[in-house]
Amino acid sequence: MEPASRPAAALPRSPTFAPRRRSRLWWLVPVAVAGAAAVSLRARQAPPAPRYLTAAVTRGDLVETVRATGTVQPVQEVSVGAQVNGRVARVLVDYNSRVRAGDLLAELDPSTYRAQAAQGRASLASARAQLSLREAEVTLAERNLTRAQGLRAQGLNAPADLDSVLAARDSARASVRAARAQVEQAAASLAVSETNLALTRIVAPIDGVVATRAIDPGQTVVASLQSPTLFVIDNDLAHMRVIANVDEANIGRLSEGLTASVAVDAFPRETFGGTLTSLRITPITTNGVVTYQSVVAVENPALRLRPGMTATVSLRTQHHAGVLRVPNAALRYRPAARPGAADAGVATRATPAGESAVWVVRGGVAERVPVRTGLTDGAFTEVEGAGLTEGAAVVLDETDAPGAPAQHQGPPRML
Repeated sequence: MEPASRPAAALPRSPTFAPRRRSRLWWLVPVAVAGAAAVSLRARQAPPAPRYLTAAVTRGDLVETVRATGTVQPVQEVSVGAQVNGRVARVLVDYNSRVRAGDLLAELDPSTYRAQAAQGRASLASARAQLSLREAEVTLAERNLTRAQGLRAQGLNAPADLDSVLAARDSARASVRAARAQVEQAAASLAVSETNLALTRIVAPIDGVVATRAIDPGQTVVASLQSPTLFVIDNDLAHMRVIANVDEANIGRLSEGLTASVAVDAFPRETFGGTLTSLRITPITTNGVVTYQSVVAVENPALRLRPGMTATVSLRTQHHAGVLRVPNAALRYRPAARPGAADAGVATRATPAGESAVWVVRGGVAERVPVRTGLTDGAFTEVEGAGLTEGAAVVLDETDAPGAPAQHQGPPRML
């Protein structure tokens, strides 16, 4: 019988295990030391020099403009309506029809007005006949008065007989005056009837193009309360105008006679020349914004501009030729503060009131150059400054992007 089993004893360690483990960890020590040294060195190093985005100072023309948005309209637009009631008998024109003043556009049924005119002529004839009768009575009364006066001179009639004949003569004269008034009244009534008859013919008041036609044959026109608009006629479309709303902040820079350019969405690569002809004094307030209407005359010989188009108007207020100019971004640039850099506080230094500055790269270093600003067109600004010459590189911005130009780098320097 075999003896009872004993707990298995732990395996004996290999005498070479501990030294092998230490040999695998010894290389971590120099790596950690090197990393700590790199971090410490990087912390002590100054930040990298900034890379600048630059542009050259150029010489050229600057034009100051005021922009406004408006609507293209014809110089003259006339709404043609009806002054009498009636059924439309015929329409002789359509959209875009060219007409001349006096051309027949449409005609209402004239039957009723012809009858009224005939009635008026008859009334006038009757009044004239009555006038002739009353004039004959005056002639007879005057003859009777002459005989009565002769008899009275001979004492052959009484004074009362003479007075009666005289009164009859005066009454006949009054009847003539009343008959004449009736003739005038009948003539006026006939004139109204004939005018209404003529108004059934709707004619063009001006030369132009029919822009709107609002009636068709058979339609009934009622003009009792107000004259309905049947046609809209635009005058010569070769001469147009733009009614533009100018902001109140810019209205003081404008005056009549300024040169303008007009652009519309329909022809994005083309501009139309114009002239500011009128500045209206009545303000227009929309949502608290005050604007004033300006009228710009525009030539349209090719008839490309159409009424109702939205137009952008640029009005030239000033023009300076051959001046030094820099991009507006150069005037807005300020160096970024870089901790640890020699000029870390440059960006926080305030520019004196009324003075502007640009930063010019010279020898790889950006130097601050005070300048006086002049005219601006929104993209470039006129500048004058000591030492600022055409072709100088002015700083627009800084960048840390890889691949940025490296020839313009270095700490900024105040001058």
